[in-house]
Amino acid sequence: FSDIRSFTTISESMTPIELVSMLNDYLTLMTKIIMKNKGLVDKFIGDAIMAFWGAPLNNNETEICACETALEMSDELNDFNKKREDKGLKTINIGIGINSGEAIVGNLGSNERFDYTAIGDSVNTASRYEGLTKYYGVRIIVGEKTYEKVKDKFVFRELDRVVVKGKKEITIIYELLAKKDNQKHFLKLAKDYEEALIEYRNRNFDLAKDLFTKIYEKNNDYPSFEMIKRC
Repeated sequence: FSDIRSFTTISESMTPIELVSMLNDYLTLMTKIIMKNKGLVDKFIGDAIMAFWGAPLNNNETEICACETALEMSDELNDFNKKREDKGLKTINIGIGINSGEAIVGNLGSNERFDYTAIGDSVNTASRYEGLTKYYGVRIIVGEKTYEKVKDKFVFRELDRVVVKGKKEITIIYELLAKKDNQKHFLKLAKDYEEALIEYRNRNFDLAKDLFTKIYEKNNDYPSFEMIKRC
């Protein structure tokens, strides 16, 4: 799932024609990326996009394709915003949630109208992860199952342990930062954040706060800012 941040506020400052033009340009760019990486665009929900991999055609690299799609969408958004800035137009930000699991996929609906779509707990959880990007101030959040399958191919950092809405068990969420190749900055960020998180969970809150503060000041890192408040 992907979603534009503060879309209601943005839409209120634009004319209907400007809004539709911006949305069409944005959705066209993102759809091309999803399809290029073997994904199926399930639907547009206003400014949100739902996509999935693994159906109707089998794909043994669904997690890789989904993560590459999310990173490319983020890069493309930066270029999209740069062009809008050059024209004096408002920029946008997005959140992306990725989850892995089984789903029921097929034609669902009424006798008069139906859609080819995916439903199930794994789908709902992906939507919850997208929603959490707002709280943590990051672009891409993935779940444990996705992380375990591609952790050697991408740079992640463990963000937190959470209980998502509608679930009872604790799940670990990760931020997808970059591909593994030559990403020293992201590797350092992930390592520093992990060290601070360990101290936080050991209840060494003063030390954890100092470590999170250093990360925040160096990287303007919003998750660290949230952790400072907790400490």
